[in-house]
Formats: sequence, structure tokens, C-alpha cells
Amino acid sequence: MAPNSKLRDLILNTRVPLVLDHFPLEWECFDGSLHDWCEHFDQETSNPPAFELMALADTRTPQWERKRRSSPLRMLQFLREYGVLEEEQTHWAAYQYKRAHEIPPNCVKGIDFSCFGFPEHGNDFSLWLGSEQANTPCHYDTFGVNIVVQVHGCKSWLLFPPETPLQSTRVPYEESSVYCLENFYAPDPDKMQELEALSPQAYHCNLQAGDVLIVPRHWWHYVEARSTSLSVNYWVPLKDDMDLALDEFLVKHIVESFVKGESDQMKQYLLNPNQLEEISATPSELYAQFERAVHNLESGQSNRKLWETEYLSQANFRRLLSTINHTVRPLDVMPSEEFKLLLKGNAKRHRADAAPSEPSPMSSTWEHLVSSMCAPRVIAGMKREFYRRLRQDESS
Repeated sequence: MAPNSKLRDLILNTRVPLVLDHFPLEWECFDGSLHDWCEHFDQETSNPPAFELMALADTRTPQWERKRRSSPLRMLQFLREYGVLEEEQTHWAAYQYKRAHEIPPNCVKGIDFSCFGFPEHGNDFSLWLGSEQANTPCHYDTFGVNIVVQVHGCKSWLLFPPETPLQSTRVPYEESSVYCLENFYAPDPDKMQELEALSPQAYHCNLQAGDVLIVPRHWWHYVEARSTSLSVNYWVPLKDDMDLALDEFLVKHIVESFVKGESDQMKQYLLNPNQLEEISATPSELYAQFERAVHNLESGQSNRKLWETEYLSQANFRRLLSTINHTVRPLDVMPSEEFKLLLKGNAKRHRADAAPSEPSPMSSTWEHLVSSMCAPRVIAGMKREFYRRLRQDESS
């Protein structure tokens, strides 16, 4: 498939989210229904995959991954038990953020991002399967521009630009993701006024099967399945990411310094499940990674193709948009009343009387300290000071 250079330029240069309605994809693995895909998955695997189960009633805080339990389910069993959210159901279920190598080969056959202008993806994409209400707490991705292909079902995407005053946190810590404390799954009615104040910066779309969403760099997003949903995403690597790799190493060092020698309970609270096995053996090992990142940034070396974002003027962007042979829809700010209705609808899930689902091994002061030390502007200041000293040392 020939790379689409115009669409690639549009993706790299957009300042707002874009929706490509009913984008024509010819990915062989998705030729049939979702039932067919799940059946093929079961046929090619001997052991049932581990799904995350999350209690619907757990609403006092965002539905962090650490609060979910794991359960082995065959794909067709998942469809039978969670395909339609019934009144008596107590949990949602999801098999998500699964890299291509974790999926049976025939279930990813033909997936190719050349149609968006990125043939060098190297199968570095992820699949997300979940039942209704399966969600990812609001966060932004440290690296890349995100291309999201909705294959089956519908997902709600609530997005905010980088400058939106959301309260960032690194608890739970996940490398390359910065979460915020705002709970968009089940907003606390007492905090509704604060959330409604975000209305001038709120963007939204319900991504339907066959649609594609482009999420620009560093945009906050809260994502929730409106029905049983399957999607595929690819983060386009950028040259600017090399600089941010240093930031992430600094955050990793700070977080790991807090969990070294602590109980498993503390580690499970502070770290996202996928980070538990990635704690560096020693500080010197982490420093060696940091030193390599500094060298790569200085030399401009990378083991994969990195793309540049040189944002076009509005006039040139519109001109480029007019040359695309497909309907591309830049998202606009949500009408204020629609945003308020979305918040109020989700707030009906909030259960103030529900007992906390997890004991907190950290005091709130300790948690604030971690997030303050890892706040993006603090990390940026540390990096500036590091380079100031490095340059001073080199010139002496």
C-alpha cells in the first residue's frame, strides 16, 4: 500500500483532534464480525487471555488500573457475558493495551498504517477490547501523535488541549502517561462547578466503527466504551520525543526511589500493574539508561524513524485539508450545554456512600509530594538545570 503523504502531513501538523469518518481500511483480520474475530482468537490460543474486571460501583475516584482484578476469559465467553451490559452485571471487562506480539498472528493480519502515511510502524501498535463502560482515566501520552482506528462498536472521547488546568498526578505511575485527578467516569456532584468551568476547552466525539481519530501531541483524553468495542492505535514517534525521554527517566528515578524497599502493597498502589515488573535493579542501572538517552539526544540517534511536527499556519493547514481525498473533520469545542449534560449523566454513577475500594498505604501528604516532585514543570526545571551544569562543565 503506497504511503499517503498528504494525510501524513495533515496528521503531523494538526493542532486540534481530527476525525476521519468511515475511513476505507482493508485490514484482512477485521473482514468479518467481532464474533468472527473473537472466534479466530480462541482457535489460535490454548490458554484464555487475562481480562481486567472493574466494579461498576467503584466510583469515588477514577477507575485506576490498580483497582481492577484479573480473570481468564475466552473471547467468545467475554462476548456472551459482557457483550451487552445487563442490569444485574456488577463489572465491566476489558482486554486492552495489548501490543501486536501479544495477539495471535491471524488476528492482526493486514494491519498497516501506510494508508495514513506511516509505513515504518514496525507492528508497534496496540489493540483495545472492552465492554460497555470500560474506560481509561483521563491522561495525556508523553510521546507521539495518536492514530486511533475504531474497528467495532463505539467509544466516547472527551479531549482537552495541553494547557487545560487539570490537576496532574504521577500516582499511579505509568511510564509515558500523565494522569489527572479529575474523575470523568463518575464526577462528584459537589465538584461539578469546577468541572463545568472546563467547558471552553472541552472537545468530544463518539467514535463509530470505521472512524479514525487523530489525537495531537499532549492532548488530555478520557476514553469510555459506549458499547462492546474493539479499536487499534498507533503512536507516531516524533523527534521531539527524544528530549522528553529525559523527562521520563527523571520521573522514573523519583518514583522508584519512593518504592525501593517498600511493601508490595505500597508498590501496587504507586505503580500501574504494567510497571511492577520494570523496576530498575539499581540506581546506577537507571542512570545508565539516562546517560544513553542524553547521548542519543545530543547525537540525534534513534533506532526507529522519527517524524517532525512543523505546525503550518491556519491558512496553509486549511489548504492542505482541502487536498485530502476523504472527509476529515476537525473537532470543535463542545457546546457548553452538551458538556454539562455529559458530566451530569456520568455523575449519576457517583456513589458517595460506597466504601473505599482500596486501602491507601500512602498518606495524602506523601502522595502530593510524589506528584509535586514529578509535575511536568518541575521536571522541566530539573532538566534545564542539568543542562546548564553540563554545558558549564564542558566549557571549563
